[in-house]
Amino acid sequence: MPKRVRGPLDWGSYANSFAFRLVQVRRHRGLTQEALAHETGLHRNQISNLERARSNREPYISDPQLSTVYRLAVALNVPPSLLLPDVGSLLPEQSPELTDGSRVERELFERLKREPHEELDE
Repeated sequence: MPKRVRGPLDWGSYANSFAFRLVQVRRHRGLTQEALAHETGLHRNQISNLERARSNREPYISDPQLSTVYRLAVALNVPPSLLLPDVGSLLPEQSPELTDGSRVERELFERLKREPHEELDE
């Protein structure tokens, strides 16, 4: 059995990167939080919390369930992997505008251009 790699998980960075990607894709698709909530069956407040990387429960950092990620991906017509941060492209725990968000944004839009806008095959 392979040895497990253990170490600290800076979930705040992952949550901020997920939030940044979600906002960018939603805006690229021309959807409001309300429209995305309607498409996914989620509450608008939940969309808002995900986009701000916030939760109402300790440790107050959003941690979406896998089913939520898939609901968002289907509604946005993107593969779930587009919303999930790559380990190498995490944003620090600060506003994306204060980081190299422009690089991440360019990469995200490049992927959006390559991805089909038709029904997902996955």
